[in-house]
Amino acid sequence: MSGLTRRAFLRGSAGLAVALPTLASLRPARAQATPQRRLVVVWETGGTLNHRTTEAHYDRMHPWDDWRPGGTPQAPVLGPLHQGLVHHRDRLLFLSGLDNQAEPQGHERADVSSLTARRAVERAGVVTGGGPSIDQVLAERLNAAHPVPFPRVDLALPGPHFGEPCYRAAGEPVQREADPRRAFARLFGHLDPDRSAEALAALRADQRSVLDGALGGLRALTPNLAPEDRRILDAHLTHLRAIERRLALLDGLEAAACAAPGLAGVDALGPVDAPGARALLGPLHAELAAHALACGLTHVVTLHAPDTIEPFLPTPFSDRFPQPDAHALGHVARELGDPQGERAQAWRAEMQANRAWKIGLVAGIMDGLAPFADAHGALLDQTLILHLSEFSNAADHTTRDLPVMLAGGLPGLAMGRHLTFSDGGRGDTLEGHVDYKADWSTHNLFATMLQAFGFEDEHFGDDQARMRGALPGVLSA
Repeated sequence: MSGLTRRAFLRGSAGLAVALPTLASLRPARAQATPQRRLVVVWETGGTLNHRTTEAHYDRMHPWDDWRPGGTPQAPVLGPLHQGLVHHRDRLLFLSGLDNQAEPQGHERADVSSLTARRAVERAGVVTGGGPSIDQVLAERLNAAHPVPFPRVDLALPGPHFGEPCYRAAGEPVQREADPRRAFARLFGHLDPDRSAEALAALRADQRSVLDGALGGLRALTPNLAPEDRRILDAHLTHLRAIERRLALLDGLEAAACAAPGLAGVDALGPVDAPGARALLGPLHAELAAHALACGLTHVVTLHAPDTIEPFLPTPFSDRFPQPDAHALGHVARELGDPQGERAQAWRAEMQANRAWKIGLVAGIMDGLAPFADAHGALLDQTLILHLSEFSNAADHTTRDLPVMLAGGLPGLAMGRHLTFSDGGRGDTLEGHVDYKADWSTHNLFATMLQAFGFEDEHFGDDQARMRGALPGVLSA
């Protein structure tokens, strides 16, 4: 689609009724009896920049903990990785001392259990998720209360990753969209600036007619099919019924009160896997996420950021010591030598720029949502954003003391704090690290999130959790 004008792009995408399920309208910004709450998950592969690792490697680890805020629990001071969020400081909540107790280590198992809080399972030799992830559970529940055209939107920046963190059910990973042009067509393709409201209504009527014919024809085939063919056909009918429900949502809606995003720079975007493409892709995905939420198209957005070296960022270490990927760059942390030496300082500078840019995706989504409000107040106060990685330290495959940040806010969540749930201090010294002991885990984090959204769950995930219930002190009584 590179080189197309946005007008031609919109016009070409408007009629793909059955082949591309894009036919939902924006939900109007009208008052509702209860506020619509939203969830965003920005999941970053490869850990962050801190010195948390196993005790066996601690004596060789660098001394920097650039993820952890300074200051006090009630007045955290943002470190170098979060400077892009300074203007949202009062809407940030940092949580330290939480472990993934379902799977203690290993790339694939840590990845697929990161958001499910369940042990991984193997299907046909492939390690996969052992149950639904927190984002998909919330998407289903929120959509049941307030139906939207797209219960969830799953986006990704292209690049290597070791496992999908989001699952509809055990062994059923989500399918992500890496190309913002296709995501735009799916979410906003019905907004054709060259068509009048009457023409769009006629188009929707034609699309419903085509869909009705397709559904009727497929149903007529069902009695004559073998069981396996019937299963395949039932799956396709389920897909078409989802389109039908989206069209039904359109019938009762007023004129859309929310315009499509501008997507600055999309005309310059070539192949999404081209070198340096993520410089454009990150902001484009953040803009799409914010507008899809603000326009009521979805309740839940997930965005996966892989572990990649970004050539558009400062790369002082890789320029001198070429690395095949950011994963290899992370493992260098155990062989830096003198922390004050040029080699170590160059590595730290590159890691800071790399991780800060990915955390900046959270800032982009928050900035995109900031101008919007409804009858219940600012949308940022009705949106919870989770930023998480499968590991803490990029150099070692440890799921201890994960870097957990919540942003935005929901009623009952007191933001602007840094809470620590482990024993043994904050881990700033060798003694603090050796004494580290955590009873709280992502099981409790996700139970806390469910309760923040108004559900009564006392537990989420499997039976590996040492503690049950919500995290103490996070939710107001």
